[in-house]
Amino acid sequence: MNTPSGANTEAAVGEMLRAIESRDPRAVSRSLSPAASWQNVPHPAVRGRDAVVSFLAGILTWADEVRWEIVSASYRERRAWVERVDRFQFDGEWFDVRCNGVIEVDDAGLVTDIRDYVDLGEWRERIQPVLDRLAARAPVDVVERHLVAVGRGDVVSMAADYAIDAVLVRGPDTFDGWCAIADYFEGLPDRLGGRTVTFDDVTIMPTGDVETRWTIAGDDSPGGTAGAAAGVDTFTVADGRIVRQTVALLSDDF
Repeated sequence: MNTPSGANTEAAVGEMLRAIESRDPRAVSRSLSPAASWQNVPHPAVRGRDAVVSFLAGILTWADEVRWEIVSASYRERRAWVERVDRFQFDGEWFDVRCNGVIEVDDAGLVTDIRDYVDLGEWRERIQPVLDRLAARAPVDVVERHLVAVGRGDVVSMAADYAIDAVLVRGPDTFDGWCAIADYFEGLPDRLGGRTVTFDDVTIMPTGDVETRWTIAGDDSPGGTAGAAAGVDTFTVADGRIVRQTVALLSDDF
């Protein structure tokens, strides 16, 4: 049952679910109040927007696709009761968990509190081996998956294999955290100006880091002004995620 005063609540819940399905922690953050909390009852709540985003990013960024389907819902002023089937796809296989959530919303249309009632035992039994396998990936495999995503140009996929607190150092610039790194990738197509990045084979260094050289051809088209560029990317990988990337430019910046 919905009430007229529940329209704001329904809109806020819908915005949060769309953000979750985007797999983009930046979008999730925008849907939450700074003081938001998330509790999988009866476990302790995760409190604070940044903590909730980090909690969700741990699974959202590794999923190839996410669909949270509403089975039934009731919206009142500032509160919703939402029965869902939360679906996550990894390597072509879908994993489902059924939830019944109570979601609180403020007057600004931001979600302030989520209490999910779910049987986590069965869920963890199925999903934990998948997450363990992803965390155990060889550093070369992690970096190669990232480079394939760069070739596709999809920002969320490009950032998917970075830790939520990863650091990217590019010349004099430092990008702290997943969201800042994704923002950097957002501007990459404009910087490339239609040119393509070519990566050499990745190499394991004696330190265990992964290194690859990249080149960008100049723009020889009529009126083209973009020059060639080159550099070396060095990645540090831990628990299946890139925790640090250093970009050493071997030419003028692009």
